[in-house]
Amino acid sequence: MSVIPDIDTWRAEGLRLRRQPLAWIALGALLLALLTAALSAGFEARAWRQAAAEDGARRTALITAAVEQFRSLPPGPGAAQATYQLGRGELGATRMPVGDGLALGVDRLRVLPAQLKATLDSRHVDARPAGPLRNPLLTDSGLPGLPSMVALLLPLVALALCAGLLQEEREQGRLGLLRVQARRGMTPVIVAALGWRFIALWGVTLLATLPALLLDPGSQQASAATAATATATSTAPAEAAMPASAAGHWALALAVFCGVWVLLGGLLSALPLSGPAAMLAALGLWVMLSFVVPAGLIWGAQRESPMPSRLAAIVQIRQAQQDSETHEDALARDWYLRHPTVSAQLPAAWPASFVPRVLAQDRVLRPLMRRFDDARLRQAAWVERWSWLSPGLALTLTSERLAGTDAASHVRYLRKVDAFEDRWRDALIPQVMDRRGISAEDLAALPRFAGSSTEKDKPSLDL
Repeated sequence: MSVIPDIDTWRAEGLRLRRQPLAWIALGALLLALLTAALSAGFEARAWRQAAAEDGARRTALITAAVEQFRSLPPGPGAAQATYQLGRGELGATRMPVGDGLALGVDRLRVLPAQLKATLDSRHVDARPAGPLRNPLLTDSGLPGLPSMVALLLPLVALALCAGLLQEEREQGRLGLLRVQARRGMTPVIVAALGWRFIALWGVTLLATLPALLLDPGSQQASAATAATATATSTAPAEAAMPASAAGHWALALAVFCGVWVLLGGLLSALPLSGPAAMLAALGLWVMLSFVVPAGLIWGAQRESPMPSRLAAIVQIRQAQQDSETHEDALARDWYLRHPTVSAQLPAAWPASFVPRVLAQDRVLRPLMRRFDDARLRQAAWVERWSWLSPGLALTLTSERLAGTDAASHVRYLRKVDAFEDRWRDALIPQVMDRRGISAEDLAALPRFAGSSTEKDKPSLDL
């Protein structure tokens, strides 16, 4: 007996769903809620892209102002102090590279350190964000992002659409008549009913969330660039035939997510339970898969790869600061010994006396910070490995990967900032230590952060 419904079964079940006013109300509410979240995410992603596009012009203006400043400064202690202030200013600003699906994970940029600055100070000791003061609790507990809204609301609508699919017929005494009228059994009827619910849910969700990607100019540009590259490349036809489209991957992820919850709703409707009992079971299943399982996975990840002690890290930071301050003169002499091309200016005066202290601190603190990053990566990998236990969590992690705001992408950004900061210090610290300052002509040769390219410089701190 075939389980594939015929045309008449599809038509009958489609008409039956269309005549249910509660289904229209549920789908309309889902469309309105997700469309609101999608528009908010799309405009936020567009604002991030526009700010990133203005970074080049902002840097050019800063370079121009610095050139005018250093042309009026003769080589000497004043120019050295100005060089130090330049090295800890906005010219070293960076921005985290993001993916073409930024709108799907732009909410992560509110809580991640995504705009770090290469500096001659220590980022690990004083990393206060620029701008007005904010309440981290209010930021973290704000409205969820678009994927989280989908992960929370779509299952409720799916379970509501599938509720009473068989219980209602059985309780009203129509199930026997339905079985008699079904020429090929009940299975094709159930498949057609669930199929229409899947199509309605997937179509409404896709229609409501696509504006987020359409409002993000980076998504369209990335897809067009990938398609052009695939057309021009003939050496790897298999890979070129698969353009990395965030919209396509998102549509596929939504289809899987909708299919899982429609299938779960269909299974619950087939259980020998009353209608109210089935609804309570559906609500319990939603709570379990949306909240309990993710919380359990996070707890398991923390047990599998615990974070280093924050209290011990604070003690180590304070110890590194104290040691560098105690051995300030020795650190300055050691720096001049390792850089014989720079004339020693002893006893070192500020800022030449302060910069070697920063380097000594970072030699201790950077490996310490990487221990936290490595533990975070292991926890994220563990959660991702078991995320199939929670469809909503799996959808959220997929959206973060498409947006380029997942844990692995952020740690890669931190590594690139470390490498850029080493090159930044290589260019400026010798100019500070020789007490003459950088020349106006050398400002144009200052290193520039290229987040999208692969950094070949290994962080060494051997300045």
